Amino acid sequence: MAGQFTNRKKLIMLASAVAEKMPYIKNATSLFSEGEIARKKYGHAMHGYLPDAGSVSAGLVAHPDKAHQVEITAYIDNFNTAAEVDLWDELLNIEDFKKEIVDKKAGKLAREVQKSIMKQNMFRSNQVIVKSAFGFDLLSEANSALEELNVDGDKVDFQSPTGFGKIANSGLAKFIPSEKMNDIYEDSYLGQYAGAACVNLPGCPIVDTTGMDAAPTITAEVVKDASNNIIGIKPFKAITGSGTGSVIAGVPYKLSGLKIVDEGGIESEQDYIVIPVSEVVYGEDANGDIVRSEVVTIPEIRVTATGKAYGNPNAHIAASAISAALSGDDVTFTLTPVLTAGKQYQAGQVRTVKSLSWDQYRFQDLPAAKQENVGTYDGVMTLKMQSAPEVLNGVAFFRIDLPFCSKLWEPRQSVTTYVEL
Repeated sequence: MAGQFTNRKKLIMLASAVAEKMPYIKNATSLFSEGEIARKKYGHAMHGYLPDAGSVSAGLVAHPDKAHQVEITAYIDNFNTAAEVDLWDELLNIEDFKKEIVDKKAGKLAREVQKSIMKQNMFRSNQVIVKSAFGFDLLSEANSALEELNVDGDKVDFQSPTGFGKIANSGLAKFIPSEKMNDIYEDSYLGQYAGAACVNLPGCPIVDTTGMDAAPTITAEVVKDASNNIIGIKPFKAITGSGTGSVIAGVPYKLSGLKIVDEGGIESEQDYIVIPVSEVVYGEDANGDIVRSEVVTIPEIRVTATGKAYGNPNAHIAASAISAALSGDDVTFTLTPVLTAGKQYQAGQVRTVKSLSWDQYRFQDLPAAKQENVGTYDGVMTLKMQSAPEVLNGVAFFRIDLPFCSKLWEPRQSVTTYVEL
């Protein structure tokens, strides 16, 4: 019986339990192409592309410009849980299987995966709202920040249950029910406010600014036209500490004069906020084994000089400001913290539903195995589960694998909120 796989009914039950305990990914979109997902396994990179808005010319004469696509890279990750269970219950008693395995193991797996996804994506924003206390103004201002950039699509507001509890106590009647959102988020759904579905999200990160770097820098190469006029800065995603503290993931910074270019290519007056993020990357060690690691970086900044529309920009700043920070071919800017040092903040997020990508490796049948090795629930959650019975001692070893690739593609569709604790 070695290598026997669990039946599909149990796998679907497991997949359902995992999916229901991950509200952060519910209704997320598959943004990577099927061709990218095919044949990709743990540690493999996936690539997608953001098109640019291009330029618009007045009059009858066309002035075609070059298309600039931004590459989005993410990696196939995998979380698993394993245990020994009683062979009789595991193979023959579906009710005990649910009680002993689904309610505990699947719940733990879901929370750990969601925690990892939140850590990497809740701070992938170009705008922030900072408050001293939870209130309805936190929700409305975050949604208004997205509206200022003409962001389309359904919006969802994730806050800690404690935070939403404090807000609701001051005016529960202000939340408008939505049958559609209630079906999606179920018990996590609180109501609709300021154009966003409000969803309780346990485990929202807490940001501690103790020891944060007070003046990190960003450096990149300046770009000039044929007449030696500054038109922009080459894309960059590195942040350098000043040595006076640590660059902490989730701690936002501001660069005076740096504003957002919206997805339609329109220069706005919204401040562009730089937030370092913790990002999972993969490589190989000296033995050729896959190594999983986390790095602190910033979402790619593509800066154009105001009025020039260089490349596929998501930010603009005056050419004079670039010139003032120029040294040789490079420009270096010093950043200023948005939060107060030595404090803790409860983080939350308001984003469009479609901005988060959720993709999974499509399992193939394993050799000499039936289709029972893979279980999918509602096309959203796919698990692989293998059981290896040991007849002599009457126990079975099993493992559940949840492979996934999840990334928030467009930080302009997200606002991170901070409330001082």
